[in-house]
Amino acid sequence: MQFRLEKRREPSQAMVYATPVAAVVLTMVVGAILFSLIGYDGVGAVREIFLTPLTNSFKWQDLGVKAAPLIIIGTGLSIAYRANVWNIGAEGQYIMGGLAATWVALATYGMTGWWILPLMLVAGVLGGAAYAAIPALLKTRLNVNEILTSLMLTYASVQLIYYLVRAPWKDPMGMGFPQTRIFSEAARLPTIIPTTIVHLGVPIAIVVALVAWFVMSRSVFGYQMKVVGAAPHAARYGGFSENKTIWLALLVSGGLAGMAGMLEVAGPFQRMVPGFPTNYGFTAIIVAFLGRLNPLGVIFAGIVMAITFVGGEVAQTSIGLSNSATGVFQAMMLFFLLAGDILIRYRIRRVAPQAAGVAP
Repeated sequence: MQFRLEKRREPSQAMVYATPVAAVVLTMVVGAILFSLIGYDGVGAVREIFLTPLTNSFKWQDLGVKAAPLIIIGTGLSIAYRANVWNIGAEGQYIMGGLAATWVALATYGMTGWWILPLMLVAGVLGGAAYAAIPALLKTRLNVNEILTSLMLTYASVQLIYYLVRAPWKDPMGMGFPQTRIFSEAARLPTIIPTTIVHLGVPIAIVVALVAWFVMSRSVFGYQMKVVGAAPHAARYGGFSENKTIWLALLVSGGLAGMAGMLEVAGPFQRMVPGFPTNYGFTAIIVAFLGRLNPLGVIFAGIVMAITFVGGEVAQTSIGLSNSATGVFQAMMLFFLLAGDILIRYRIRRVAPQAAGVAP
């Protein structure tokens, strides 16, 4: 007997929303078994990574700070992916947004005024959007795959950080460390809860996701993204340009990634350092899919992924789990999610060799 995938007539909507939950549960179960087999406390690893950040009230502030960039970048990617535009280089756009904001912070060093942070925000958005414009141009003019160009540009942005913090932007009082000087008070995000690290970027992330949900569900822009992504040929008859949609999708997703970069460099980092690339741009791809490409779902998916980040740090100190273990759990989550998506759209049928077109 052989097996084949048969397309379902209509995917179950209940399963569409149940699959992300199932993916998280399966990740916990399989992760516990896997890490037990390689000599770790598998159950303890799952407990520390997925439960401790929720039960330890001292970790809640970390969840908000970690979730904010994931929600913002994931929201932008969900818009692009709805339009069938595969921006994989959000990490590079996040970096360029942080660099653009850093340039403003260094240029205004020692100054005061309410206008500095908004100017940094604008610079961050423009920096991310400008970097996303490169794959948009190559895609619409030369039909170069945006997956490859956006991904490869990420590594160029990392090298740019290394150059800037070791040469023109290096802190003269930094005792030789490759970093910029710490930002002035006016260029740092204020905390919104006293005695915590929860900064202004956390509520901004929620607002961005809510605005994106409204735009995607109630505006012509959102309708255009969905129609072009689902049926590009039919969209032409509706007056929607595929090239224009590619530009819009990449500029919006790149701009939001740049915004996240600005909030990170002005919030937790407060200066530019070589460790600024934190893989938020790559992790946000999982966030977008886990949230079902819906900005409201992205909020909850961003919190889930933030739990794995914070829990991974806890597991390193409590049970000696390596830093890469967090990536393993995140990768399993994406695998189970995508596998579930296949089963939502297709059913597995067992067929005889003759029915499968194979001679007995």
